[in-house]
Amino acid sequence: MLILNLDVQGENLYARLVGKLTKKETYKFHHYIIPYIQKEKIKNFICDCKELSKIDSEGKYALLKTKITMKKQKGNFLLCDVKDDIKKSLIGYRMRIH
Repeated sequence: MLILNLDVQGENLYARLVGKLTKKETYKFHHYIIPYIQKEKIKNFICDCKELSKIDSEGKYALLKTKITMKKQKGNFLLCDVKDDIKKSLIGYRMRIH
């Protein structure tokens, strides 16, 4: 299960991910987050991954697709407080991790 806590401040969208970003949960990115980013012209998308416990290949793809959407809009995508095991699995995806 994945819980998304979202907060919009101007052109910035802040998300707190709690739980597991797996194949079952990626629809939240594909059907809600990405269309919202495109519609509202979000310039900065910051994800707090402190409480993200697991990510699989479909979850990585959802993050990659979100990153590409932000790049097309000349925006920024940033992952914060990523655990080491998740950080290692994201090597090769060229994500900005802080």
